[in-house]
Amino acid sequence: MSKLVDNQVSDTPVVTQDWHATFLELAGTEPDPDRPLDGVSLVGHLLGGRPAPERDLFWRMRGSRALRRGDLKYYQGADGVAKLFDLATDAREPANLAAKWPDDLAALKAAWEDVNATLLPY
Repeated sequence: MSKLVDNQVSDTPVVTQDWHATFLELAGTEPDPDRPLDGVSLVGHLLGGRPAPERDLFWRMRGSRALRRGDLKYYQGADGVAKLFDLATDAREPANLAAKWPDDLAALKAAWEDVNATLLPY
C-alpha cells in the first residue's frame, strides 16, 4: 500500500459507515457474513490515489432517514415529512424541493427503501 500523502484533501462526500469497511481492509480481514456492512472501504481512495467509489450515501438514525445521490438529498425526519434538497445550490437545506421535484423525491425515497431492505434492523 502507498503512504498517505500529507495534507491530502478530497471533496468527495463519504459517510462514517465507510470507516468500518476501511479499517477491516487495512487489517487484512473480511467482515462477518452475518453482519453486512453499511459502508465501503476507502483504502483505494486514501492510499491508492483512486477516486472514492460513486454511490448513494445512506443514513438512518433515531427515526430519521436520508439518502444523498450526487447533489440531491432526500431526508425524512421522525415526523414523517419527506424533504428534498439540492445541496449544490442550498447547502444549509432551507428550501424543500419535494413539491417541485416529486419524481426525484420518489426515486431517492425508493433507493433508500432498497438499501434499507439489505441491512440488519436498527
